[in-house]
Amino acid sequence: KHREHASVRPDFAASLGLGVGRQAIVRRDADRFALYTLTDAGPEPTAATVGMGPGGRGRLGGATEEQFGGILDSVAVDPAATMDEAMDGQKLLELLDDDGHPDGLIVLAPHGGDIEPFTDDQAEHVQALLADVGVSCWRCKGWKPHGGAVARWHITSTDIDSASFPRLATVDGRGFRHAVSFHGFATDPDRPDVLVGGAASEPLKRVVRAVIAAAVDGTDLRVAIAGPGDPLGGDEDRNLVNRLTADRRHGIQVEQQPHARDGTIPGSTVPRWQAIAAAVADVYRVILTP
Repeated sequence: KHREHASVRPDFAASLGLGVGRQAIVRRDADRFALYTLTDAGPEPTAATVGMGPGGRGRLGGATEEQFGGILDSVAVDPAATMDEAMDGQKLLELLDDDGHPDGLIVLAPHGGDIEPFTDDQAEHVQALLADVGVSCWRCKGWKPHGGAVARWHITSTDIDSASFPRLATVDGRGFRHAVSFHGFATDPDRPDVLVGGAASEPLKRVVRAVIAAAVDGTDLRVAIAGPGDPLGGDEDRNLVNRLTADRRHGIQVEQQPHARDGTIPGSTVPRWQAIAAAVADVYRVILTP
């Protein structure tokens, strides 16, 4: 039922060095391929069968087709991928700034590039502003010519498996004291423009909300704290932003509608995405400074 999921028999996945829960690319041909999370298919008629719902098949141009041939590529993220390959839509680019020592804060943007525009810029801006106190920054950048980066590369944060992301694997398990992740969601007039979520404490979320609201004053952007059970709330233990913290309870997730990341602050040339990122950096500077 999940358009990002593809079911496989565990023995078939194991023969490719994969496992249930890992990410893999399913390729129909040179132009039709996408990144999926593997789920347990149970008994399938043959081992080399990948099952998808209509949404998953639609990512490969086959929503109404019952069956078609393809290749299961066990390399989800190529650590040797270049920016040119990523911008051409051929590979997902994974980047990490980390010297192997800081455990105070990791800044995340799993869906950068054209997947959720400006979120990777936000993560990099926070890392740059806090470079003197030492923070780590992990992000992915994905594109697809003529649009469709979301359909090709998006993996929900609760599904991201570190074993499929070589650079992420090097910091998973360190137990960061704090983590913050930048995200984007589709335009929805019934929702606040910026949602502050994660499994961090309510007092910290209130501070983050207030500082962001002050940073975007004059834009009419609505900034709110995600309520319990909100699908954009990011408060699940298995959400990456929480999972990377020492007790899985110190992650902050910042979700933003497109117009919250695009445009500028009134009366200035400061981009909105930058103002929001700078506000988040201000909060963590206070937390991380002895």
